[in-house]
Amino acid sequence: MTTSARLSQHHYPVVETKRLLYKLLFWPETYRDLLEEHSSRNISRLAWGSPDASAKLRQVTMALLRVISPAGALPNIISPLAYLPAFISPWKKHEKRRYREERNFFLAQQAKVRKAWLGGKVKPCYTQMFFDSQEKSNMTDLEGAYQVGMMAIAGALTIASPLMSFVLAMVLNPEWLSKLQDEIDIVCGERLPEMKDMENLPTLRSIVKEVIRWRPPVPTGIPHASTKDHIYNGYFIPAGSTIHAMEWQAILLDI
Repeated sequence: MTTSARLSQHHYPVVETKRLLYKLLFWPETYRDLLEEHSSRNISRLAWGSPDASAKLRQVTMALLRVISPAGALPNIISPLAYLPAFISPWKKHEKRRYREERNFFLAQQAKVRKAWLGGKVKPCYTQMFFDSQEKSNMTDLEGAYQVGMMAIAGALTIASPLMSFVLAMVLNPEWLSKLQDEIDIVCGERLPEMKDMENLPTLRSIVKEVIRWRPPVPTGIPHASTKDHIYNGYFIPAGSTIHAMEWQAILLDI
């Protein structure tokens, strides 16, 4: 995951964004599902050179999120249940099935890319990069399959979350949508923005950063609310109150 590999994206997001915009024109009410499909197709292309596995990737990702979520497996909340023997633990039985399905999926995708790689017809992707450097890295096929597969899981649905938050932010603040569109029109004209345009799109960069700060996509991230009562320089901050960066700045600067 060198800098050049991270930034190139092989033009995949532009291709998938055209598809997304087309479908949004006809089915805007399904925007949530379309955004999840969009992010999973993008990462599927990056991981294995094809969007064909995106539906299965979403299924495998949701299965993992359910078992690691506090609202998922009961032992995540009642920790002593984790010590039950496997033969009487429905959660351990379920996890073995989930792991087996995930492992088979990653290895099957790797095998497809290997066939194309050996035939000289592989499309740019992370698995192709793994094969190119496998001899040097001395990694096993399983290690490579999981290295790529877990990156795919990490990007399959988490990227859709800030996209949904962006839609909400623009509905609540339409004046910023106009400013953003004006900037894109000036810099890009009739084409879609690309990674090479990033340094010339300060408004877009700022909106992306603010959306992620406002609605972090990962539920296990640092909470944006106080977990207990605090008193700082005479300011009382009750437990559960939401504290934004600007409010903290005002408190710290005593303004």
